[in-house]
Amino acid sequence: MMSTTQKIIPVTRREISAGLAFAEEYDLQRLRKWAAEGWRLVEINGMCMILEQATPEQVNFAIDYQDSPDPEYFEMCAAAGWQHVTSIESHIHLFKSIPGTVAIFSATDAITKYQRAARMFAKPALWSSVGLVVSLVLLFGVVQPWLMAQQDTTMVMIVEIIAAIIIVVIATFSIFTTFLWAAYRLRLAGIPVRTNRLMFGILFGVCGAIIGYYMGSMIGSMIP
Repeated sequence: MMSTTQKIIPVTRREISAGLAFAEEYDLQRLRKWAAEGWRLVEINGMCMILEQATPEQVNFAIDYQDSPDPEYFEMCAAAGWQHVTSIESHIHLFKSIPGTVAIFSATDAITKYQRAARMFAKPALWSSVGLVVSLVLLFGVVQPWLMAQQDTTMVMIVEIIAAIIIVVIATFSIFTTFLWAAYRLRLAGIPVRTNRLMFGILFGVCGAIIGYYMGSMIGSMIP
């Protein structure tokens, strides 16, 4: 039972998500366990799940994929016993209900659900990848030769810092969207969740090492 102070100033905690694209069922089980222990999910920011201390409850969780649904969608879910908890961006929606509530989502079938999710990430993954390739071509084909011809070291340093930031931001977005798209495609192909997570864990590590090496090289070149 919560005290008056806890009601006025909520006690929160943060947990790292296993990744809905990689281990949806695992995260939903964790949310159900936390709810029974008195931790209510408030929102999901990236890979961070923010929970708030609340009255323990026995509930089930479900995810549906709808791109920018209208208010009637959430009203229909509520009328059927599924309370909207939070949404990720505008296309992944998390609901909860008491045990025994009938599932109503059109994407209950796993294949349909993963197909819909893969389609949602296809365009962002494509355009971010194109943007990354174009940025790298411009960097090494245009910017770097131009910088080598400059005498003003201060200006060169500023341009290199800006270029590094732009490349890292685009690369991060490209990796994130492309990996999500690929993860759902692998789920459709029947790849086991553990194998899926292992593969992407290795890829994330490799990409992180490459970005870290690039940033380290850029910083090292700026130090006399």
